[in-house]
Amino acid sequence: MAYLVSFALLVALGAWIVGVYNNLEHLRGVVCSCWGQWRRATHRRNECLNDYVAAFAVLMPVTSTLPHDLRRMVEASESSLALALEPCWSGVPGMPGGAELVLRRAVAQSLQVVEDTPVMRQHEHLQRLCSSISVCLYQQDQMAASFNHAAQAYNAALASPSARLLAPLLGFARAAALEMREARSS
Repeated sequence: MAYLVSFALLVALGAWIVGVYNNLEHLRGVVCSCWGQWRRATHRRNECLNDYVAAFAVLMPVTSTLPHDLRRMVEASESSLALALEPCWSGVPGMPGGAELVLRRAVAQSLQVVEDTPVMRQHEHLQRLCSSISVCLYQQDQMAASFNHAAQAYNAALASPSARLLAPLLGFARAAALEMREARSS
C-alpha cells in the first residue's frame, strides 16, 4: 500500500511539473512567434524606408544630413534585426527599442519636412512612399503591441507560485518588452 501511495504521489508530482512546463513552453512559443512577426514588420518598414530615403534625398538640399542619417539608421536597424533572432530573456540588454525610437524621430522629422515643403508635397511618388511608411509604422506598432501583450502574459505566468519554483530549473526566464514609444509624462 505504501508503494501505491508513493507511486501516486510521484505521478501527481510528474503531472504537475509537466503541466507547468507545457504552459510556460506554450506561452514562450507565443512570445517567440510575436517576436518573429515584429521582426518581419520592422524589416518591411526598413525596405519602405530605403525606397523613401532614395526619393527624399533627391529633393533635399545637398547640405542636409537627414537623408544620410536615415540611411545609416535603417542599416543599423537591419543589422540589429539580423542579430536579434529571438527576444531578449531576463532583461538582457540588446533590445532594439532605443534605436527604434531614434529612427522613428528621424522619420517623423523627414515626414514633417515633406509636409512643409511645397515641391515635396506635390511630388506624387514621394507622397505614395510617405503613405507606405505610415502603413508600415502602424503595422510595426501593432506587432510591438502584440509582442508586449504576449510577453506580459508569459511573465505573469512566470510569477505564479508553481512557475517561480520550477522555471529556473526548467530554463525559463522573463521576456523583456519592446519599448517602441516614448514615455509620456503624466
